[in-house]
Amino acid sequence: MSPRKPVTPVTAGLASLLISAFAALGFLILAPPIRQDEHYHLFADHRSILGIQNFCNVVSNLPFVLVGVLGLRRFRDLTSRILFAGVLLTAFGSGYYHLYPNDATLVWDRLPMTLVFMPLVVLVISQWMGTAWGRRVQWPLILFGIGSVLWWRAEGDLRLYAIAQFGPALLLLPAFWFDRSIRRLWPAAAFYALAKVFETLDGRIYALLPVSGHTLKHLAAGLATYWIFRWRRMLG
Repeated sequence: MSPRKPVTPVTAGLASLLISAFAALGFLILAPPIRQDEHYHLFADHRSILGIQNFCNVVSNLPFVLVGVLGLRRFRDLTSRILFAGVLLTAFGSGYYHLYPNDATLVWDRLPMTLVFMPLVVLVISQWMGTAWGRRVQWPLILFGIGSVLWWRAEGDLRLYAIAQFGPALLLLPAFWFDRSIRRLWPAAAFYALAKVFETLDGRIYALLPVSGHTLKHLAAGLATYWIFRWRRMLG
Protein backbone atom coordinates (compact mmCIF):
# COMPACT_ATOMS: atom_id res chain seq x y z
CA MET A 1 0.00 0.00 0.00
CA SER A 2 1.57 3.28 -1.09
CA PRO A 3 1.83 6.09 1.51
CA ARG A 4 -0.79 8.81 1.32
CA LYS A 5 0.50 11.97 -0.32
CA PRO A 6 0.45 15.05 1.92
CA VAL A 7 -2.03 17.79 1.12
CA THR A 8 -0.16 20.68 -0.48
CA PRO A 9 -0.98 24.32 0.36
CA VAL A 10 -2.23 24.89 -3.20
CA THR A 11 -4.53 21.86 -3.04
CA ALA A 12 -5.93 22.88 0.34
CA GLY A 13 -6.30 26.48 -0.78
CA LEU A 14 -8.09 25.56 -4.00
CA ALA A 15 -10.45 23.28 -2.10
CA SER A 16 -11.23 26.10 0.33
CA LEU A 17 -11.78 28.56 -2.53
CA LEU A 18 -14.18 26.15 -4.27
CA ILE A 19 -16.10 25.46 -1.06
CA SER A 20 -16.35 29.19 -0.39
CA ALA A 21 -17.55 29.86 -3.95
CA PHE A 22 -20.23 27.13 -3.77
CA ALA A 23 -21.34 28.33 -0.33
CA ALA A 24 -21.67 31.88 -1.67
CA LEU A 25 -23.60 30.66 -4.70
CA GLY A 26 -25.91 28.60 -2.48
CA PHE A 27 -26.51 31.61 -0.27
CA LEU A 28 -27.47 33.73 -3.29
CA ILE A 29 -29.84 31.06 -4.57
CA LEU A 30 -31.50 30.11 -1.29
CA ALA A 31 -31.54 33.33 0.72
CA PRO A 32 -34.15 35.98 -0.08
CA PRO A 33 -32.98 39.53 -0.84
CA ILE A 34 -31.71 41.31 2.28
CA ARG A 35 -33.04 44.84 2.66
CA GLN A 36 -31.35 47.60 4.61
CA ASP A 37 -33.02 48.04 7.99
CA GLU A 38 -33.80 51.75 8.30
CA HIS A 39 -33.51 51.46 12.08
CA TYR A 40 -29.80 50.80 11.50
CA HIS A 41 -29.25 54.56 11.25
CA LEU A 42 -30.77 55.22 14.70
CA PHE A 43 -27.68 54.99 16.90
CA ALA A 44 -27.94 55.20 20.67
CA ASP A 45 -25.44 58.02 21.15
CA HIS A 46 -26.31 61.06 19.06
CA ARG A 47 -24.82 63.74 21.31
CA SER A 48 -23.40 66.86 19.72
CA ILE A 49 -20.05 67.94 21.20
CA LEU A 50 -17.95 70.86 19.96
CA GLY A 51 -20.60 71.48 17.34
CA ILE A 52 -20.16 67.99 15.83
CA GLN A 53 -23.33 65.91 15.79
CA ASN A 54 -22.97 62.23 16.70
CA PHE A 55 -19.55 63.26 18.02
CA CYS A 56 -18.39 59.98 19.57
CA ASN A 57 -19.35 57.87 16.56
CA VAL A 58 -17.52 60.33 14.30
CA VAL A 59 -14.24 60.80 16.19
CA SER A 60 -13.94 57.12 17.14
CA ASN A 61 -12.89 56.57 13.50
CA LEU A 62 -9.54 58.28 14.16
CA PRO A 63 -7.70 54.97 14.81
CA PHE A 64 -8.30 54.10 11.14
CA VAL A 65 -6.37 57.23 10.14
CA LEU A 66 -3.39 56.15 12.25
CA VAL A 67 -3.35 52.57 10.97
CA GLY A 68 -3.92 53.62 7.37
CA VAL A 69 -1.02 56.07 7.43
CA LEU A 70 1.26 53.53 9.15
CA GLY A 71 0.48 50.92 6.51
CA LEU A 72 0.90 53.26 3.55
CA ARG A 73 4.25 54.46 4.87
CA ARG A 74 5.52 50.95 5.63
CA PHE A 75 4.49 48.79 2.67
CA ARG A 76 5.08 49.20 -1.05
CA ASP A 77 3.35 46.17 -2.59
CA LEU A 78 0.09 46.99 -4.36
CA THR A 79 -2.15 44.69 -2.31
CA SER A 80 -1.01 46.13 1.02
CA ARG A 81 -1.27 49.68 -0.25
CA ILE A 82 -4.86 49.12 -1.40
CA LEU A 83 -5.68 47.54 1.96
CA PHE A 84 -4.28 50.38 4.06
CA ALA A 85 -5.67 53.00 1.71
CA GLY A 86 -9.01 51.31 2.41
CA VAL A 87 -8.38 51.60 6.16
CA LEU A 88 -7.57 55.30 5.79
CA LEU A 89 -10.59 55.95 3.57
CA THR A 90 -12.81 54.09 6.04
CA ALA A 91 -12.04 56.79 8.61
CA PHE A 92 -13.36 59.51 6.30
CA GLY A 93 -16.22 57.46 4.84
CA SER A 94 -17.45 56.31 8.23
CA GLY A 95 -16.98 59.77 9.73
CA TYR A 96 -19.05 61.29 6.92
CA TYR A 97 -21.75 58.65 7.34
CA HIS A 98 -22.02 59.20 11.08
CA LEU A 99 -22.37 62.94 10.60
CA TYR A 100 -25.40 62.35 8.34
CA PRO A 101 -26.63 58.76 8.84
CA ASN A 102 -28.69 57.59 5.86
CA ASP A 103 -28.47 55.07 3.02
CA ALA A 104 -26.76 57.52 0.64
CA THR A 105 -23.89 58.29 3.03
CA LEU A 106 -23.67 54.64 4.15
CA VAL A 107 -22.32 53.84 0.67
CA TRP A 108 -19.17 55.83 1.50
CA ASP A 109 -18.78 53.90 4.75
CA ARG A 110 -19.07 50.48 3.13
CA LEU A 111 -17.11 51.03 -0.09
CA PRO A 112 -13.70 51.56 1.57
CA MET A 113 -14.31 48.64 3.92
CA THR A 114 -14.43 46.32 0.93
CA LEU A 115 -10.93 47.63 0.09
CA VAL A 116 -9.88 46.17 3.43
CA PHE A 117 -11.76 42.85 3.31
CA MET A 118 -10.78 41.80 -0.21
CA PRO A 119 -7.05 42.70 -0.17
CA LEU A 120 -6.76 40.90 3.17
CA VAL A 121 -8.10 37.76 1.49
CA VAL A 122 -5.55 38.28 -1.29
CA LEU A 123 -2.71 38.55 1.23
CA VAL A 124 -3.87 35.34 2.93
CA ILE A 125 -4.05 33.50 -0.39
CA SER A 126 -0.61 34.81 -1.38
CA GLN A 127 0.89 33.63 1.89
CA TRP A 128 -0.86 30.26 1.79
CA MET A 129 -0.82 29.34 -1.89
CA GLY A 130 1.88 31.61 -3.32
CA THR A 131 2.00 35.11 -4.77
CA ALA A 132 1.02 33.90 -8.25
CA TRP A 133 -2.35 32.77 -6.92
CA GLY A 134 -2.74 36.05 -5.05
CA ARG A 135 -2.20 38.00 -8.26
CA ARG A 136 -4.77 35.84 -10.09
CA VAL A 137 -7.57 36.55 -7.63
CA GLN A 138 -6.68 40.12 -6.62
CA TRP A 139 -8.72 42.19 -9.08
CA PRO A 140 -11.72 39.83 -9.30
CA LEU A 141 -12.04 39.95 -5.51
CA ILE A 142 -11.55 43.72 -5.23
CA LEU A 143 -14.04 44.39 -8.03
CA PHE A 144 -16.51 41.99 -6.41
CA GLY A 145 -16.22 43.87 -3.12
CA ILE A 146 -16.83 47.24 -4.76
CA GLY A 147 -19.61 45.79 -6.91
CA SER A 148 -21.36 44.34 -3.84
CA VAL A 149 -21.88 47.86 -2.44
CA LEU A 150 -22.95 49.29 -5.79
CA TRP A 151 -25.40 46.42 -6.24
CA TRP A 152 -26.94 47.11 -2.82
CA ARG A 153 -27.30 50.79 -3.65
CA ALA A 154 -28.86 50.06 -7.06
CA GLU A 155 -31.07 47.09 -6.15
CA GLY A 156 -31.51 47.41 -2.40
CA ASP A 157 -30.16 43.88 -1.84
CA LEU A 158 -27.38 43.28 0.70
CA ARG A 159 -26.67 39.63 -0.11
CA LEU A 160 -23.53 40.34 -2.16
CA TYR A 161 -22.22 42.72 0.50
CA ALA A 162 -22.88 40.08 3.18
CA ILE A 163 -20.70 37.68 1.17
CA ALA A 164 -17.97 40.32 0.83
CA GLN A 165 -18.02 41.02 4.56
CA PHE A 166 -18.44 37.56 6.05
CA GLY A 167 -17.41 35.24 3.21
CA PRO A 168 -13.66 35.66 3.88
CA ALA A 169 -14.15 33.75 7.14
CA LEU A 170 -14.82 30.59 5.08
CA LEU A 171 -11.31 30.93 3.68
CA LEU A 172 -9.57 32.20 6.81
CA LEU A 173 -10.65 29.30 9.04
CA PRO A 174 -8.94 26.56 7.00
CA ALA A 175 -6.00 28.90 6.33
CA PHE A 176 -5.55 29.25 10.11
CA TRP A 177 -5.52 25.47 10.38
CA PHE A 178 -3.00 24.81 7.61
CA ASP A 179 -0.60 27.77 7.85
CA ARG A 180 1.08 28.85 11.07
CA SER A 181 2.00 32.32 9.79
CA ILE A 182 -1.63 33.03 8.86
CA ARG A 183 -2.70 31.76 12.29
CA ARG A 184 -0.97 34.80 13.79
CA LEU A 185 -3.79 36.85 12.31
CA TRP A 186 -6.29 35.44 14.82
CA PRO A 187 -6.34 38.53 17.12
CA ALA A 188 -7.56 40.63 14.19
CA ALA A 189 -10.42 38.18 13.67
CA ALA A 190 -11.18 38.24 17.40
CA PHE A 191 -11.24 42.05 17.54
CA TYR A 192 -13.50 42.17 14.48
CA ALA A 193 -15.90 39.65 16.03
CA LEU A 194 -15.91 41.77 19.20
CA ALA A 195 -16.68 44.85 17.09
CA LYS A 196 -19.77 43.10 15.67
CA VAL A 197 -20.91 42.22 19.20
CA PHE A 198 -20.51 45.85 20.30
CA GLU A 199 -22.47 46.96 17.23
CA THR A 200 -25.35 44.63 18.08
CA LEU A 201 -25.43 45.81 21.72
CA ASP A 202 -25.18 49.51 20.87
CA GLY A 203 -28.08 50.75 23.00
CA ARG A 204 -27.66 48.26 25.84
CA ILE A 205 -24.06 49.28 26.36
CA TYR A 206 -24.95 52.97 26.22
CA ALA A 207 -27.56 52.40 28.92
CA LEU A 208 -24.80 51.16 31.23
CA LEU A 209 -21.76 53.20 30.17
CA PRO A 210 -21.04 56.78 29.03
CA VAL A 211 -20.02 55.34 25.66
CA SER A 212 -22.16 53.46 23.15
CA GLY A 213 -21.64 50.05 21.64
CA HIS A 214 -21.17 51.56 18.20
CA THR A 215 -18.35 53.78 19.39
CA LEU A 216 -16.70 50.74 20.97
CA LYS A 217 -17.25 48.92 17.69
CA HIS A 218 -15.08 51.48 15.88
CA LEU A 219 -12.33 51.17 18.50
CA ALA A 220 -12.36 47.35 18.34
CA ALA A 221 -12.33 47.43 14.53
CA GLY A 222 -9.43 49.89 14.70
CA LEU A 223 -7.53 47.39 16.84
CA ALA A 224 -8.33 44.69 14.28
CA THR A 225 -6.79 46.77 11.49
CA TYR A 226 -3.76 47.53 13.67
CA TRP A 227 -3.23 43.80 14.16
CA ILE A 228 -3.46 43.33 10.39
CA PHE A 229 -0.68 45.91 10.13
CA ARG A 230 1.43 43.99 12.68
CA TRP A 231 0.76 40.68 10.93
CA ARG A 232 1.72 42.11 7.54
CA ARG A 233 4.91 43.46 9.10
CA MET A 234 5.70 40.01 10.51
CA LEU A 235 5.55 38.59 6.99
CA GLY A 236 8.33 40.96 5.92
